Amino acid sequence: MSVAQEIEQAPRLTYRRLTVSAVRPLTPSLVRVTFTGDDLRGFTPCAPDQYVKVFFPRAGHRSPQLPPPVEDIGGDVTSWYRTYLAMPDDVRPPMRTYTVRAYRPDAAELDIDFVLHPDGGPASTWATQATPGAEVALMGPHGIYAVPEHATWQLLVGDESAVPAIAAILEQLPAGTCARVFIEVADQRDRLDLASAAGDVDVRWVTRRDGYGDAVLDEVRAAALPEGTPYAWLAGEADMVKFARRHLVRERGVDKRAIAFTGYWRKGRSEEEVGRASLAAAG
Repeated sequence: MSVAQEIEQAPRLTYRRLTVSAVRPLTPSLVRVTFTGDDLRGFTPCAPDQYVKVFFPRAGHRSPQLPPPVEDIGGDVTSWYRTYLAMPDDVRPPMRTYTVRAYRPDAAELDIDFVLHPDGGPASTWATQATPGAEVALMGPHGIYAVPEHATWQLLVGDESAVPAIAAILEQLPAGTCARVFIEVADQRDRLDLASAAGDVDVRWVTRRDGYGDAVLDEVRAAALPEGTPYAWLAGEADMVKFARRHLVRERGVDKRAIAFTGYWRKGRSEEEVGRASLAAAG
């Protein structure tokens, strides 16, 4: 799914300007940032894996300089996205996709967990330096998690970028649900205790080897999975997601319609580069 398609399908296309109220490290590579602001009033959750587009200020600026809202460009999301990409490089705010880990409407608070990358991308750099009072803007949410009625168990596969969504999914599973979870992380210290009321949940943390996704793919391929009709949710690095889906369809016989999948990121390419490529492919 392209960036423009994700935005177009989101139930909220307006900007919400938010302020950091708290920052808390969770693991050596994961930090939780809590946002607040009047613009959260009316924020409507749509799925446990809901994600938003977050706009960050450029270096030396307090808040992001945003392009005109979608409604000011005739409601055409593709035109809005082209306008965003056409902004000068020294003006255009970095935009990245993040899962809403928790939303507390009564307190007007929203949590997002950021993975801290050693390569120092714009979002990771911002999260590393974030302090109360820092400002961002977001657009969304949108989610893909939707379990078919006939599914008898669930398979969740991801890397550290998918941990917030997997944690939120596990928290809302009803008692009696069977789930198998495979998560690849860079370091064993990045493991978290994931709570769930479901009675049959097996979470396997896999430590990354040289290549992204290889370790978790090997675990999924070798796993003895439950009998019955699965619903699979796959998210993380795009190639890992692609090969996991291919394995489930070709070697496990899983119905394509019972697999929800999204590439949260692509190794070696920024979200802007992926967006430009998707627009070019669309003509």
